Amino acid sequence: MSKKIILITGASNGIGRETALTLAKQNYQLIIHGRNSERTKEVYDEIIAAGNHDVSMITADLSLMSEVVKFADQVKSQVDHLDVLYNNAGGQFGLEREVTAEGHEKTFAINMLSPFLLTKLLLPILEKSDSARIVTQSSDSYRSAEPILDDIELENHYDFGSTYGLSKLYVWWLMRGFDEHLKAEGITNVTVNSIEPGTALDTGLQRVSGKIPEMQQLMDQYKEYSWSIADAASTGLYVITSPDLEGVSGKFYGNKQEKNIESKWLSESGQKQVWDYTKKTLQDYLV
Repeated sequence: MSKKIILITGASNGIGRETALTLAKQNYQLIIHGRNSERTKEVYDEIIAAGNHDVSMITADLSLMSEVVKFADQVKSQVDHLDVLYNNAGGQFGLEREVTAEGHEKTFAINMLSPFLLTKLLLPILEKSDSARIVTQSSDSYRSAEPILDDIELENHYDFGSTYGLSKLYVWWLMRGFDEHLKAEGITNVTVNSIEPGTALDTGLQRVSGKIPEMQQLMDQYKEYSWSIADAASTGLYVITSPDLEGVSGKFYGNKQEKNIESKWLSESGQKQVWDYTKKTLQDYLV
């Protein structure tokens, strides 16, 4: 039996690194991604040193959609099918709204637009798997702000905390959309689920926002309650590997169990607006 092929974005530190090292010991074939080539190479070398030589690494800035396209092309040049796509890379930024060179607010670019585009571009090789899983990192922070659907990238309503929370709400909605579209098309060999990692502070996510005094105070306040990186990675590993989840799709998991999401965070019309906005925004990269 051939090894399952797993792609992990954001594998150069934190939860992604922990996930990659754990899966390497379980003898999966891995493609690891990182934004920083040196840190990604360190994880790559750790995997090789642990005895798993079925690993490759690709570096890309996934806040830029042009790089997401190049990244997806590199993946498709390496493998003819993909068994797991783990959309783990993410970011939280500063007090002032910043946009990428392509004109998108940075938080939404990496947390929402990038997972949508990468998932869309890699669907053809995921569909070639006997049983593929798309697993996307959301966050319990989805509850932190009310959607502003006439200003999705918050050009006029930016706040670093609520921006992060909304990006994680919207990416969950997008993954629900993928699940619905796959089911409508009769594609049963690809599942789509979202996860949240619990209260983990030392993940690399706060590489920018962690410099903000208010965030530093919050992190200090909750430090004693923070989960370990291993605990934070456990739900992703569960959803990636558990035989109990074979064929299960459209769910949200936390602490290795399905979460019961309050109905106030579910909106068919809101989900459609976010889906349509994202698809239109990325249309030039989907040709």
